[in-house]
Amino acid sequence: MRYPSDQKARAKEAILQAGARALRTNGFNGIGVDGLAASAGVTSGAFYSNFSNKEALLEEVIATCVGEPFIDSESGSLAERQDRLREWLAMYISAEHRADPASGCVMPTLSADVARSNPQIRAAYQRKMLRLVHKMSNVLDGAKPDREKRAWSIIAMMVGAIAISRAMPDSKEADRALDSALQTATALIASK
Repeated sequence: MRYPSDQKARAKEAILQAGARALRTNGFNGIGVDGLAASAGVTSGAFYSNFSNKEALLEEVIATCVGEPFIDSESGSLAERQDRLREWLAMYISAEHRADPASGCVMPTLSADVARSNPQIRAAYQRKMLRLVHKMSNVLDGAKPDREKRAWSIIAMMVGAIAISRAMPDSKEADRALDSALQTATALIASK
């Protein structure tokens, strides 16, 4: 029986997407290859035919998901790009994002795992972070060094606020952490 020519690519994409959700939820050390394969609805053998090991999947998740999706940082006026960034930050630094790690950004859930991973994965993470800083700095005004500094600060607040608020019980204090980070991140969009 012949399989469609794109079946392997579709299977790899399904494993990647399901694996990303499972890693966001469980962390790198919280799930094994069998669990990752099961989350994608494939066998462990199918997993290994697409990824040599769990680290290879993590590297692909990092390369595919870190900093994605982000607003269009190239088109429109600076004011329009800044408005889109404000809207995006309000969505990112939110109770809804906090409550749904499986569908949310990989940075709050996997950054600590990446820090403990091999140099190749850490290098992939750094490349994606630098690309995100570049995109975000395109939305900010002022001199380039100042824009990059503010972009790093905004990203640190985004990731930190979600990670910290997820560690807290769903309460007024967790919401305050999010609200404070959002206000500060938003204030950094325009230079003073």
